[in-house]
Amino acid sequence: MNTSNLSKYPAAARSEYGFSLIEVVLAIGIFLVTVLALVGMLGPTLQSVDEVEKTDEIASVVNTVNAFLQSSPDIVNSSSSVSKFDAIYNAVKSNDYATVLVFRSYEDSVSTDIELIVGFLGETDARLVASDFANTAGPIYRVVLSASSVTPEAELNDRNADGIYTLKNSLAAYPEGYFAMEVRIFALESDIADARGGSVPADLNAGSLKDLEPLFTYNTAVVR
Repeated sequence: MNTSNLSKYPAAARSEYGFSLIEVVLAIGIFLVTVLALVGMLGPTLQSVDEVEKTDEIASVVNTVNAFLQSSPDIVNSSSSVSKFDAIYNAVKSNDYATVLVFRSYEDSVSTDIELIVGFLGETDARLVASDFANTAGPIYRVVLSASSVTPEAELNDRNADGIYTLKNSLAAYPEGYFAMEVRIFALESDIADARGGSVPADLNAGSLKDLEPLFTYNTAVVR
């Protein structure tokens, strides 16, 4: 068809030859609005994914701590006359609270295999030593154990400056068959992605508890 004769055809027929400028502008506008909407949804979606990952990580720490307190054979030496209950109670009583650390570590300086490390910081036979931190992989979770508010009032002092209850009596004078604890989970500021050959992080037990915001708080108990 000769384009010189295009004027001979009605408008409906001529429109088949291409888009008008208005149609192109509208199409681009719709495309841009769609892209902007998708970009706007991307931020909340990524945030939701991050929150789910954090929730799963905290749940994993909770399960690890509970299993450690209830069934770990390392809390007391097999030859010791002290029971696991006694060791945990004394650890909390001695400093008003006890600290458990949970983190992942490479099996050795060259391995890519990762193992889970959990233990007390400075208390009981399950205490961690410097070498345990040589191949740290990822964040270290500081888990603080203190007396719970459900402990009988006769056994508790009021909350101290750190906002935690402290125990009044020694183990020998503690009459209950259970020991209820408030558990606070913190993520240490010095997250270590790969500390192979490194030293013990300086802030494992640093900072007043009243100045720190726990990731999660719950209650648990051990029985005699």
